[in-house]
Amino acid sequence: MTNSKVRATLGDADAVVRWFGLTRHRLLLLGTALATSLDAVMRPGARWWLWLGVLLLAGLAAPGPTGRSWGELVVAEIRFWVRRRLSWMCVAIESDVLVITSHGEHRVWTYDFAHRGRLDLAGHDVALALRLARMAESMATAGGDAHLALHVEARGDGSVVTVLSTTSPVAAPPEWRRDRDARIPHTLRIGRNAMIERRDYLRTHDHVMRTLRVSDFAPGREASALEALSERVSWLTLSVHATVLPTRRARRLSSRAVHQVGSDAHMTRAAGFRWSARREWELETLRQREHAVAAGAALCQWALYVVVRASSLELLRRRVNEVTSVARAAGLRLDLGVSRQREWFEFQLPGGPGW
Repeated sequence: MTNSKVRATLGDADAVVRWFGLTRHRLLLLGTALATSLDAVMRPGARWWLWLGVLLLAGLAAPGPTGRSWGELVVAEIRFWVRRRLSWMCVAIESDVLVITSHGEHRVWTYDFAHRGRLDLAGHDVALALRLARMAESMATAGGDAHLALHVEARGDGSVVTVLSTTSPVAAPPEWRRDRDARIPHTLRIGRNAMIERRDYLRTHDHVMRTLRVSDFAPGREASALEALSERVSWLTLSVHATVLPTRRARRLSSRAVHQVGSDAHMTRAAGFRWSARREWELETLRQREHAVAAGAALCQWALYVVVRASSLELLRRRVNEVTSVARAAGLRLDLGVSRQREWFEFQLPGGPGW
């Protein structure tokens, strides 16, 4: 996704190599299943377990209910059952820098958003977005992977705090100020925080939480979907994370994406098949994005998380059902993060440790 006027879509990341729309592990599983089936056909008196292996490999390569393959879901389940349920996270402030220690130490610079009234009434929201885009372009030109995130968090007193976090000090736009009280996530405390992970929720000293990830938007309803979600519920945190890629890598990724999709189109047509209008539109969008990146636009890898919190497990489940209902009506598809709650909770924090 770029900060240009080209329509952005949320989908499979270009950083993951794909051929014919499939990731490497799915192609490997399908190729192994095909080779095994050919071996079973050619071998006289083939064993039944060969055909069982073919079905198992094909099933692991098939897409699951969340868009990920069944193989990925099985790996997530195995990782959940072999890791410890109790983990610790340390939060501290050193010289106006937020320090989060989980899998290593992560230092984050945070800025609170100071605004009055509705930004969209006077067009200030557009100007604010442009200034953030210019900041992202500066980070891309500087080189090195830079991470920035926007966190919209409802506090217990009914107020809403908007925080910008970066993994390196930047010259933030004038609307953003350093605020010591706003930088600490409402779900954590200063000091050591114990976290107990279950398959569908995470428990800390003060909250029971479930982290959801936005996996898709309805076409043309990107902004209205998030707005509807933020207006109807007041006990969640919306986190928009972006890794700003260096300019040279961004140009390489955007050109590689065009080459891969274009090669798929050429081979499909050479085999006598018709290419769908949707794939034609995707290729044209990738070409426009390649031109935008070549012209200096920043290329980012995005992730959107929603953290629902409550004081009890029963209340949490009711709120999760409400959030998913609102998201479905607004055109959002949410991945519920089964067996990945601790991992996703860490990803949505300022700085996105391990993201």
